Amino acid sequence: MFFPFFRISIGLFFLVHFISTLSDFSLLYTDDGLIPLNVLSLLRVEVIPTLNIVLKLLNGFGVENIYTIYAYIILYILFCITLTVGLFSRFSAIVLLLLHIILFQSSNAYMYGVDYFKSIAMFYCAVFPVGSKLSLDATLFKKKEFNPSPYRNLLKIHLSIVYFTSGLDKAFGVNWWNGESIWKSFHLPGFESYIIENYDVLSSYPILPTFIGISTMCIELLYPLFMWKKSMKAYWLILVLGLHMGIIIAMNLYFFGALMILLNLSGFLNLEEKGQVAHVS
Repeated sequence: MFFPFFRISIGLFFLVHFISTLSDFSLLYTDDGLIPLNVLSLLRVEVIPTLNIVLKLLNGFGVENIYTIYAYIILYILFCITLTVGLFSRFSAIVLLLLHIILFQSSNAYMYGVDYFKSIAMFYCAVFPVGSKLSLDATLFKKKEFNPSPYRNLLKIHLSIVYFTSGLDKAFGVNWWNGESIWKSFHLPGFESYIIENYDVLSSYPILPTFIGISTMCIELLYPLFMWKKSMKAYWLILVLGLHMGIIIAMNLYFFGALMILLNLSGFLNLEEKGQVAHVS
């Protein structure tokens, strides 16, 4: 069940995340926005087009910007749906990856971790045979089934590298050892929790941010060891999911936290073919 779970969860995530930005789309990605597109374009990688370049190109053919933007939005939503249901899965994933990269390059100033991991997730949807099971592709075109283990192991290795290097980077400084990074993270403007009204308890009990910081480093540094160890992976998966739930609750980074939870579940939660039992594998 790895392929359908991965395809459906990532397709739905892209759809929900994109729809959540539509109310602010003009402010983020058009010349009517907070930062003009020609200024945002200065931060792009030269060989990758931006939405501004696409708009100017189609302007040359007499297409007004508003129609190009509407077409972009419709295509994005359409291919999220076709990927989710598994219709032309690989083509849908490739188009979505290109559309995401165009948007990513158009607004580097607004992007953060979730946008990088979205690129990674959609890249894997494009190269993995995600439409080979429980999809319209499998039904209509009789796609052959693939052994998911090699593809799943690749995702596991990638996640292991990500978490280990993240923990190693934290360990080289002192801010995660003394809790300063936790204190600063919880007080960043714009990241105030909807659930926790204030963090005064952290100043009263400074051991708490220190404990959270060191625990975070340990979870990340030991991820490659315990997530691959049969007797420990279930417990470590719970810790990792708890870490990301904590990020969601404490900082309102719900899309980042949700995507990392989906990636970890895709890699390490095995949904049995014949029943409703799920276990870590």
